[in-house]
Amino acid sequence: QIKKQVTKKTLDMIEALAEEKPDEFAAFWEGFGKVLKEGLHVDPANKDRLAGICRWRSSKGEGLTSLAQYVERMKEGQEQIYFVTGPTLDFCAKSPHIEGLKAKGYEVLYFVDAVDEWVAMALPEFEGKKLVSAMKGSIDLGDDEGEKPDAEAFDALTKAMKGVLEDRISDVRLTDRLTDSPVCLVAGEHDAGANLERILQAAGQAAPSSKRALELNAKHPLIANLQGIASKGGEEQFALLKEWTELLHDQALLTEGSPIADPADFARRMNALLLGASGNALEGLA
Repeated sequence: QIKKQVTKKTLDMIEALAEEKPDEFAAFWEGFGKVLKEGLHVDPANKDRLAGICRWRSSKGEGLTSLAQYVERMKEGQEQIYFVTGPTLDFCAKSPHIEGLKAKGYEVLYFVDAVDEWVAMALPEFEGKKLVSAMKGSIDLGDDEGEKPDAEAFDALTKAMKGVLEDRISDVRLTDRLTDSPVCLVAGEHDAGANLERILQAAGQAAPSSKRALELNAKHPLIANLQGIASKGGEEQFALLKEWTELLHDQALLTEGSPIADPADFARRMNALLLGASGNALEGLA
């Protein structure tokens, strides 16, 4: 009973501080926010109240925001709360996984504390809005069928890339998640993401390995060029496509914060492809 009363009074005080003195609450949150977030995972009885207290930075760039404030700002027709996980705010802000969301005007929460990975597991929804990771599962951002990429038109490329990467990925598919980047790696909806794997490894714990899907931005000129190469067939074309596929896969690993298997081979491949591209550029200037 003492524990319940102390917890209740403490939460009452914190909620009043957040409402009446937001500046003081912001300073309080910087010191104790991570501990309060742990409560979402270890104290189910107070999860709803703690969810209302918790704060994050977001793509709106307006300081700390609550889930309630996020919901108030949601675009008409938006049904989900989006977040991205990473080690720093800068990493999250530059993540290719949120390009499509930001282009649609959707706000994205930045989960940068290690405990946020467990917050995502403990808090599947807030006020009826599902929390969705921008780095997992499928995200449909097309307003109509006309905006969706034609998967059949890129069939030759996706099959060829699957053949190159084989058991290192779960799938190769088109996506509308990207706008500026050519590729990204996406974990399954219920799989551990790259950020959680890094956290567990840093703590000396075994990280559950999971294959991620390589998603392609069909509107990117590089992907369109590679589709043209894949459609021609032939050994020479496949050898060139293999180099580009390996390079793009390594690029996707780097942008999600994962190490690449062979940095020296990555540098060799990058130099070779840059040499060919610069030679073509020079011929064009002649």
